[in-house]
Amino acid sequence: MGERTFDYAELVDDLRCHTTEWLEAARTEAVRAQRRWRTRELAITRVLDERGRIDDAVAAGDGVSVRELRDTIETARALESLPAIANAAHDGRLSDGQLAAVARLADSIDDAEWAERAPNCATSDLERLARTKSTPTAEDGRTRREARRLGFWWRTDDSGMLDGRFALPDVDGALFERVLNQMVDRMKPAKGQPWETRARRGADAIMDLVRNYAHVEAPSGPDPYFVVHITPDGPAEVAGIPLPDEMVESLRASARVEPVLADEAGAPVTRGRSRRALPPKVVRGVRLRDGKCRWPGCDRRTGLQVHHLWPVSWGGRDEQSNLALVCAGGGTDHHGLMAPHGKYLLLGNPNRPDGLHVVRVDQLAALAELAADQARAKPEAA
Repeated sequence: MGERTFDYAELVDDLRCHTTEWLEAARTEAVRAQRRWRTRELAITRVLDERGRIDDAVAAGDGVSVRELRDTIETARALESLPAIANAAHDGRLSDGQLAAVARLADSIDDAEWAERAPNCATSDLERLARTKSTPTAEDGRTRREARRLGFWWRTDDSGMLDGRFALPDVDGALFERVLNQMVDRMKPAKGQPWETRARRGADAIMDLVRNYAHVEAPSGPDPYFVVHITPDGPAEVAGIPLPDEMVESLRASARVEPVLADEAGAPVTRGRSRRALPPKVVRGVRLRDGKCRWPGCDRRTGLQVHHLWPVSWGGRDEQSNLALVCAGGGTDHHGLMAPHGKYLLLGNPNRPDGLHVVRVDQLAALAELAADQARAKPEAA
């Protein structure tokens, strides 16, 4: 005689016979039991991982993505040195999301503190704190940039719908989020008409951008509104995403900056006045003077950014004689090659068409010689 199959509807009918108080207590215990078993699964995963028995092939059998499996392995490894957090998880006080995030955030020193705090924190807040635990490197910034993508395709059915998927890194994602949210929030129905869903208003907002762009010339460069959150420790953030110091500097020339000083808990203490990092008059002067990318031999005239020839973090100033247009993104992306995040410098006199030269940062002798040339050329600068 075969094993009796599970009947979900029958179980629901049986549970309908119980009081609401009983059901609430039963649900609480079920959640705790589930989380206890999750902790046990992580411990088993840790041992199998040590024995080399956990790899990407396991993901298919578990019905999860490879990324989810790898996150599970990292959590299992971290919990071995986080006994207080592991205990909180076994007690059922941490959801899967909270546990995964706090395992990346905490260390052996603040283990007990986060075991108490994490159950009262939203998973999104814990994930943000985990992301900002360390300052990304310039390489991390480039990796994010390289991971950007946009894809769209027509459905194969008769719906006539275009589907799509995209991924944007740090500053680009923050800008997209801010602009789209602002557009959606401003969309109101005609008098007497019902509100459209936010998803539909979002689609309308994207189409507004597309229609507006279809009738104007492509902009000569980005103009992001860059809100910098400055904390006592840790990196600058945009929308909770930590940024490499080099990326902050590269945006400084073309962004609108609003500094926000935050306390240790991340709460804003004071907010500075929104201003352009470079005066518009200076930016216009650089664009009129250069007109194209100033990397020798590059004729690109689109996707240009104003770049500090001698980085601000190295003592460079916001003077026009220290600024030049360079291409960003696309197939050339000479901006990405520039110091401080890249290994090259453009040095010389930007006021002369042939005045700039590419020099490697590690070519100290050449740097000294070009610096002397720049000093001699300054009196005749336009």
